[in-house]
Amino acid sequence: MTAQPDHTDFSTRTAAGPETVVMRPKVVEHYWGYEVASNEHVISAAVLMRAMCGLLTVATFGAAIGVWLVPAMAFVGSAFVSKLVVSVMLLAVMVVLARIAARGTQVRVQVDMTTGELREVVDGPFGSVITLANYGIDAVQSVDIVSSRTEPSFGQIHVQISGLGPIPVGDGAILTLHPLRDRLAQDCGVDQGDSARVAVWGGPLAA
Repeated sequence: MTAQPDHTDFSTRTAAGPETVVMRPKVVEHYWGYEVASNEHVISAAVLMRAMCGLLTVATFGAAIGVWLVPAMAFVGSAFVSKLVVSVMLLAVMVVLARIAARGTQVRVQVDMTTGELREVVDGPFGSVITLANYGIDAVQSVDIVSSRTEPSFGQIHVQISGLGPIPVGDGAILTLHPLRDRLAQDCGVDQGDSARVAVWGGPLAA
């Protein structure tokens, strides 16, 4: 007869406590260089404008269809031509609004080592990429880590562009930002210190 195992032969595992999640900057490597995205997601004016354009797109499409339901006596001259012109104009407005509504709101920074430039880009419609601005690497004056005013353990990397001011390039825990800061500084040919600059960023990362 086979003996049954005794429960005392097995050690009791204690429940592990919650692990600390370290927020790291999002870096994607490409053949031409690398791309840095932000972890912070906030409801900004761009997000609200995108939502408004989405609603106006639906309303404009409905108006373009509704024109053909209006009685012919409401138009001067040929009703068909008048309705066609109004519909085309409304559809043109709809296309413009749809393009804005389909555009992304999270700005990413591309460091292109083949052309020697930094690009601020967002996602466009149908998987395309829209370039908002581009700067030559030789225009970079400094690369700093800026800590959050409300949570000093978090921060952003700010790249100072000559004549324009700083642009944020990635965020996360301060300790994880140093390798990226050093890489950016080396690629842009600038010398940096080791400490984080005085906090000017409101953070921490929003959920």
